[in-house]
Amino acid sequence: MPDTRSRILTEAMRLFGELGYTATTISKIEAAAGLSPGSGALYKHFRSKKDILSFGLRERIRKKDALTTLLRTEATAADPRALLRAVAKSGLERLAYERDVNRILVRDLAAFPELLEEFRTAEVARNHAALTGLLQTHASAHTTDDAAPGVPDTDWSAVAAILQDALSHYWLMADIYGGTHPTGVTEDAYLDTLTDLALALVPAPPPQEES
Repeated sequence: MPDTRSRILTEAMRLFGELGYTATTISKIEAAAGLSPGSGALYKHFRSKKDILSFGLRERIRKKDALTTLLRTEATAADPRALLRAVAKSGLERLAYERDVNRILVRDLAAFPELLEEFRTAEVARNHAALTGLLQTHASAHTTDDAAPGVPDTDWSAVAAILQDALSHYWLMADIYGGTHPTGVTEDAYLDTLTDLALALVPAPPPQEES
């Protein structure tokens, strides 16, 4: 069973996501964590509501998952389409795991510019840099005289930003509409098409010669 501090942190982040930071009172957090509402027992573990928010964000940022691993994969050592699609799928899974954080980010973090900047640096910028590097490495590995041409002078940093934004927006719209994207486009169809669009910019590797 989680200890009291962990319960407080988990329930507070859930309430921040569902109700909003301002609407979530200390009493509501205490009640959700199994403490006596209004008792002040929460203050034995955290100094303030903002303290809980800071710890909650940092805990989510530090979590290592499939996306972290995939973004470190050697692009030349894997099927590029399978790798890029796996990265995109893992990105959606991380967004789902961070559902409360994403809601807080959109609705509340503007009031805490230092936390907003910390999230940008440790989460958004970190993943963007890793994805840019993955795309650049793959493109360089397959730029040969025998490769089918991609799009010359591609700005891979911009491509990575577009992919990040596209995934985030797809997830956000699906979350707003109860888990199903309002266009009716399924997650699998979306991921397949997004992957194909990204790979259209990359030189295709030359065909393997039959032995």
